[in-house]
Amino acid sequence: MPRKGRGPTGSLSRKKWPGGILSEVRHVPVLLNEVLDFARPVLTRLSAPVILDGTLGEAGHTIALLKAFPGARVLALDRDPEMLERARARVSSAGLSFALSTGDSELPAGAVVSRQLSFRFAADLLSARGLRADFILLDLGISLYHLRGAGRGFSYNDQSLDMRLDSREGRTAAELLNHLPVRELEHIFREFGEEPRAGRIARAIVGRRPITSATQLAELVLREGGGGGRRRRIHPATRVFQALRISVNDELGALDEACRTLPEKLAPGARMAVISFHSLEDRIVKHRFRDLARSRAEEFELLTKRPIRPGPEENRANAPSRSARLRVLQRRG
Repeated sequence: MPRKGRGPTGSLSRKKWPGGILSEVRHVPVLLNEVLDFARPVLTRLSAPVILDGTLGEAGHTIALLKAFPGARVLALDRDPEMLERARARVSSAGLSFALSTGDSELPAGAVVSRQLSFRFAADLLSARGLRADFILLDLGISLYHLRGAGRGFSYNDQSLDMRLDSREGRTAAELLNHLPVRELEHIFREFGEEPRAGRIARAIVGRRPITSATQLAELVLREGGGGGRRRRIHPATRVFQALRISVNDELGALDEACRTLPEKLAPGARMAVISFHSLEDRIVKHRFRDLARSRAEEFELLTKRPIRPGPEENRANAPSRSARLRVLQRRG
């Protein structure tokens, strides 16, 4: 799919990068049919099952789950207050009930109760409410809204360079770029972005400080040949932007903690599904689920020996889905 980009000279161009995002693209939940298929055996046998959507986003999965299982009670989390507002609008337009909660309000059947919170704290939240989940979903993909309209540095055309999902937490991407030593920047790009030219890009950033906008950063990476010389299916700055976003939001740390603590909050027979979009995320999910199923085989079962991938039809209809991988863990009943 095409993406607006800036060429090495800095002038705005219409270069087409297949991994890009058009502003006209509507949010489409990834692997939706597969998620519903894994949820169905659990949720159809319960009158008022508890669903935890730890990454509400624009509520595509949650709306589908509530329509498929009308008696379900949904506790939905997102770190970004703007995403919660967008989700509220979509849920309401679908004729469903949505409430923003800051306390321990009850979960009514057929409704969404949301909370601005990282899913790394979801297990504690369930404990505080005295709940066990019947189905847990984490969709780790970055929202199309963040890429096309948030204006916080996720897009290569943004004048901001923030990248925080929750503005109350942590340092911005600009602060990292302008204050970290070259070795730490290189580590971020290499470890979180798997960027082959991490050292070269890190040195270029330090030599051109201050870096104040996403546009400036993207142009710098383009000049330095970031992204490798062979893989041009994605924008050359993709790995650097991914690495910064992961570092700013501690995404891998949050995922590891959630995969360690949330299985304990599954009810008997319940399932936890995680959709990841790159190898760093998938590796954490794979190892946590596999190790739990092996060490406590009498309690947990891995339902996906291999990750579930989108089929050709979904890939054609929704290009961002092509890197998605679904893994599912079940607590034995």
